[in-house]
Amino acid sequence: MTASATGKESNRNQNTAIAALVHIAGLLFGFFAIAFVYLVSDDEFIKANASNALNWHVPMSLVAVFVAITGIVVSEVIGVALAILIAVATICFALIASMKAYQGQAWKYPIFYQMI
Repeated sequence: MTASATGKESNRNQNTAIAALVHIAGLLFGFFAIAFVYLVSDDEFIKANASNALNWHVPMSLVAVFVAITGIVVSEVIGVALAILIAVATICFALIASMKAYQGQAWKYPIFYQMI
């Protein structure tokens, strides 16, 4: 294997690791961390994963605000149930997307339209 082939493989591994971490960063820091990576990255694979993550986390943040208002105004039980549902879906989808990114695939989150 030549030095340039080894360098490309190392760069690909680094890019898949960063792309996988983008989805985990969304769980830990919200969509601000994902937006930062999307804006500063020049790698297409990382940008594709950041875009997919933003397409989930931004609308889900808006839905979470709606759920909080629903919980306060309508029913705490409904609000808590919806919040748990959102949290479980977000964690599961982020883990799936992270594993797919580490394998070299840009997985699109379901449900929401691809805005970015």
